[in-house]
Amino acid sequence: MKHLLLAASLGLAPVALQAEEAETRLHVTGLTCPSCSYIVASTLKRVDTVEISEFTEGEAEDGIYVLRYDDAVTDPDALIAAVTGVGYGASLASGSGS
Repeated sequence: MKHLLLAASLGLAPVALQAEEAETRLHVTGLTCPSCSYIVASTLKRVDTVEISEFTEGEAEDGIYVLRYDDAVTDPDALIAAVTGVGYGASLASGSGS
């Protein structure tokens, strides 16, 4: 608080940290029915700042989720933990940005 008051008294505006948007491709296994994809998507959307930009269904009860998020808030390990926490397999897909 003292730093904000000092900055204000010097005529300086507080500087907001810039968030970095990251993108990760997550390979999810165990998608045996349409409700499985719904459960995984709902779980991922509950992680702060996560947006699903794309989902591609695989041929072997799997799929690729392309996720965007603020890397100052979450990371790929947290995304994997969220999916495995509801009973599905998850790993970084090849070509993943993070």
